Amino acid sequence: MSAKLPGKKGKDPAKKSFMERYRETLEREKAAREREKQKKLKALGPAEEDAGAGDEPDETPVAIETPRKKTREEKQAEHLARIYKTLIASVIGIVTGVISYILVEPRLVAGIQAYTVLAFLIMLAGIVVQRHIFILLKLGAHPMGAKDWLYQGFMTFAFWFIAWTVLLTQGT
Repeated sequence: MSAKLPGKKGKDPAKKSFMERYRETLEREKAAREREKQKKLKALGPAEEDAGAGDEPDETPVAIETPRKKTREEKQAEHLARIYKTLIASVIGIVTGVISYILVEPRLVAGIQAYTVLAFLIMLAGIVVQRHIFILLKLGAHPMGAKDWLYQGFMTFAFWFIAWTVLLTQGT
C-alpha cells in the first residue's frame, strides 16, 4: 500500500498546496514585521517601549494621502480652460466646414467619393491642429486622456458636418 492520504487521489502528500504555501508566506511576513517593530522599540529605549505597549500588535500605521482640495481660483481656471477648449473645437469645426465647401464643389458631392473623403480628412486635420493650438494658448496644463480627445473630436466633427451641410444646401 502507498502512503497516500485517503482524500487526495493521485497527489503527492509531501507537496504543499497553494493555500499552505500562502499561509506560510503570511506567517513569515508577520514575523518579519514583528522583528522590525521590536528593533524600533529597542532603538527608542525603555521609556518609549512602555508607552507603545498598548498599541495594536501587528498593525503598522498606514499613511493615507488625501487629495488636496482645489481653491476657488484653481477651479475657475480649469473651468475657463474647458470652455476655451470647447470653443476652439467649435470654431475649428466651422472653419474646416468652410474649407471643405471651398475645396469641394457642391455639384461633385454625391455619396462617398474622393472629394467627400478629402473633406473628411480636412476635418481630421482640424482635430490634429487643436493640440498645437492648446500648446500655443497654454491650455494643456493637464494632459488630456482618450475621453477628452473623443469629446474634442466629436465637437469638431459635429460643427464641421453642420457647417458643411448648411453651405452645401444653401444653393438648392
